[in-house]
Amino acid sequence: METFRLPLRRSSGALLSALAWHFIVSGGAAAQQRRPAFELFGLTGGYAHGNLLVAPQNNSLSPRWRPQVGGGVLAPLGRNWGALFDITTGAVEEFWKWDGLPGAGPEDNHARVRRVTLNPSLVRLWRRNRFSIYAGGGIGFEHDRQKVRYRPILARDEQGRPVLAAEFTEDRRTETLASPALRLGVLLSLTRRLVFRSGFSYLRHYADERGSRSLEAGIGYRF
Repeated sequence: METFRLPLRRSSGALLSALAWHFIVSGGAAAQQRRPAFELFGLTGGYAHGNLLVAPQNNSLSPRWRPQVGGGVLAPLGRNWGALFDITTGAVEEFWKWDGLPGAGPEDNHARVRRVTLNPSLVRLWRRNRFSIYAGGGIGFEHDRQKVRYRPILARDEQGRPVLAAEFTEDRRTETLASPALRLGVLLSLTRRLVFRSGFSYLRHYADERGSRSLEAGIGYRF
């Protein structure tokens, strides 16, 4: 099925990575990571929504990566533990056909879903002078606001193909899903106060469904 595409802005992630490497090579990264501190982050990256179903009849949208933005906080809990809390948002938009055939466009059904994810986690930190590695988990919350425009199925013809209404119908709804979440990433001190963060998150849904995946990258400030 041909879908509406929202390309990831990979240039921002590449720029952040290049900046971090510049500070490492030039010696600008201060040895701050061994000292626990409260850290506040601005985040960007990509998000692949797992079991993304839209009304009506729970039509499943493709699990492609979409851009996301947000923020995060890391609060130290002693020397080697921390509370990591992220909030990110992104949008999914696609045209689709009832029979799943390719070539969907403006004359077909349309779905737009705005996602907000809250991801509080308890993480273990392995600290070194200039960088720390973190891993842990918690419960993630995905909140979806759906707006779907579709032509209802009135009947089926002799070949089993749907006979659609002439007019479109709109459907709006919200859904919140709680799922176990796993986190993994690295913190890299750029200066005495600035920190580069890169991470991966996985939210597991039901056993027979896809999980949601998130790539996060951003710059933070140590207080």
